[in-house]
Amino acid sequence: MSEEEKLLQEAKKLQWEERLFHKNWKVRNEANIDLAALCDSISDPKDPCIREFGPFFEKTVAESNAPMQEKTLDALIAYLRAVDADAGRYAKEVCDAIVAKCLTGRPKTVEKAQASFMLRIELEAVDAFLDAMEKAIKNKVARAVVPAIDVMFLASSEFGAKILSPRRILKIIKIKMSVHLLKD
Repeated sequence: MSEEEKLLQEAKKLQWEERLFHKNWKVRNEANIDLAALCDSISDPKDPCIREFGPFFEKTVAESNAPMQEKTLDALIAYLRAVDADAGRYAKEVCDAIVAKCLTGRPKTVEKAQASFMLRIELEAVDAFLDAMEKAIKNKVARAVVPAIDVMFLASSEFGAKILSPRRILKIIKIKMSVHLLKD
């Protein structure tokens, strides 16, 4: 058994928090894969096991390693599919972290970030979603703005005006237009 395999075996014995924030990226990678599998296997959204994972995503989604971002988003998506609306208390921080790190990433990462936003809306975290989109729209990097507009359009067509306020969305887009016009 190689040194790396030993490290991974030893890491499986650690608590979730220690595994998800381990200094070795391969340990974090395995932890996210295991977490996604665990969340996929949970059928009861009130399961106390799943409740402990919510606070971890704020930091794990802010991962700077691009392949790890995708694994973290996979775990987040599995988590969001398994929980109910009570998980909304961490929505703002997690949505902000996704805007900060994932909307400018690889195309697959952006796609998974958008999917996680859609699940957040399903879990009634609309305000956290729109607040995060406002921050994304104000971003100076165009690579973050376009996916934000895409996900707002997708969410509007998917959920409608009763869930997502068209006034708020137009206000967010208006902010971007005024910022853009001021630069010119």
